[in-house]
Amino acid sequence: MTVEMRKNYLLLVDGFLAVTTKIKETYSFSEDTDGFLPFGSEYAHVSDNPDLCERFCYWHTHSNKRQDHPFSQSPYLRAAAAYESEITGLAQQIINGICREFGAPPLASIRDSSYLQLCVYGQNPSPSERQFAQDPHEDGHLLTFIRPNRDGLVILRGSALEPVRLLENELAVLSGSLLTQLSDCAIPATYHAVLVPSQPIQRSSLVYFVNPSSSDAFIGFRRKKPLDLLATMNAHHTGFGNRPIAVTSKPA
Repeated sequence: MTVEMRKNYLLLVDGFLAVTTKIKETYSFSEDTDGFLPFGSEYAHVSDNPDLCERFCYWHTHSNKRQDHPFSQSPYLRAAAAYESEITGLAQQIINGICREFGAPPLASIRDSSYLQLCVYGQNPSPSERQFAQDPHEDGHLLTFIRPNRDGLVILRGSALEPVRLLENELAVLSGSLLTQLSDCAIPATYHAVLVPSQPIQRSSLVYFVNPSSSDAFIGFRRKKPLDLLATMNAHHTGFGNRPIAVTSKPA
């Protein structure tokens, strides 16, 4: 993370509690998975076992149609836009680097189909009730960039739970199921979860979900066969309790 990314990350994490309930209610756009979304509205494929968090989502592609809302001019939204602007460039570089490793052409810009999500865990039950604040799953994206402010993120390797610990300026980068499909299973998705803390404590995690562009056509890296990544992307997105991601027609 650059110094500027770290600064905006802290503004988003620390500033969440200062956002009023009224703003959260009015700056909420569930049809786009955008803005402030209520506690327990997302889940890891099991709807009666929701993730124990509130969410704030920011999409570059939806920002223009929110300009008339007063909150769009707030320092909080400016921090989200600045962080997104930096991390989308980093994500594009990594994705295109993976393409080069497989001798594949670079992907079209991922920016308009990808989004930032802050997860704020603050209403966790005791560990005796649930082991996970977010159940074990793989993300239905190409890549996921994660920066938590506390421990809790674990990678599952068989039955073992491997804690993810980061330095102050580091991000975790996890492979998703879309990258597994695009690489024809050469790159497995990272199975992970979030543990309920042993003591009640607030925990936040800023995540960037990298999705493929709706303007791209996709060919598997190894088998060289056409892939319908957009259908798979939406199946995963809606499988977590979200509305479909709007996509345009694929190129001829």
